[in-house]
Amino acid sequence: MKKLLSILAAVTLLVSLAACGNNAGTPSSTEDSPNDVQTIGNDYITINGICVDDSYQDDDGSPLKLVYLFYTLNAGSENLQIDSNYTQLTIDGTNTYESEYYPDDASACFLAQNYYYSSYIEDLYTGTSIQVAATFKIPEADLEAGKTITLEDSQIPDTTGIELSTDDIQHFSSGEEIAQAMDPEGYAAEMELRTDADEATATQVKGMLNGYYWQFYVNNVYYELEFSAENNFELRTGIGTTSSGTYSVKKGYIFCTYPDTGYTVEIPYTITDGEIDLDVTSGFDVQG
Repeated sequence: MKKLLSILAAVTLLVSLAACGNNAGTPSSTEDSPNDVQTIGNDYITINGICVDDSYQDDDGSPLKLVYLFYTLNAGSENLQIDSNYTQLTIDGTNTYESEYYPDDASACFLAQNYYYSSYIEDLYTGTSIQVAATFKIPEADLEAGKTITLEDSQIPDTTGIELSTDDIQHFSSGEEIAQAMDPEGYAAEMELRTDADEATATQVKGMLNGYYWQFYVNNVYYELEFSAENNFELRTGIGTTSSGTYSVKKGYIFCTYPDTGYTVEIPYTITDGEIDLDVTSGFDVQG
């Protein structure tokens, strides 16, 4: 499993994008209103939106803003591979920025369930398509109105001619708002999985966790995660560190929270035939 304007305007945008068809191999665009992202693409790629989280503050106090690019990739007759890294975004033909996977910052991508966001390569076979998110950190001054945006990615054929404008960028007050606007169905599903489980389910899940431990490797580090009553956990690693905290049971996740920092690790789980499948690898993987 792979590890946040106006909402009305954003939903209207999605409807308008879905209704627009592109001529094969020919870039096309619509400009229904100044706030709409252009529908632009070709046989392989369609841009669904480009967004900025205005609430984002870089750790070192720099003027970098977190920019999200959402697109659909079509394999057509050619098998492709894709990830969320190494897409190049160039502004006014001068400054080029490369997408990276930001597990601690790109909250919108983890709530937009229908978009693939990962540093791992995903195979895309002929005749299929996938929705992908890519994230960039770009100085605020380079996002000013009236500038051109071009894209390039060695994994995507024929990005020549794909051109947007900084006028097409939508601004949001949080990553959550971005996810809700760009992927309303996926957002709703993810939010449901993150709500508290009912008492019976929580009791059942705790009975499957307490007194047990999981051993696993993630990013070349050995982990041992142990649960105990009532709702405690302890995490031990192969590099000699030990940490602990409390957990809570959600409908689709186990939230493990460290009391000193308030940081929460979200571990997906499912229950099948009376047994729990705890996806600890996804929960602790920092590469997606």
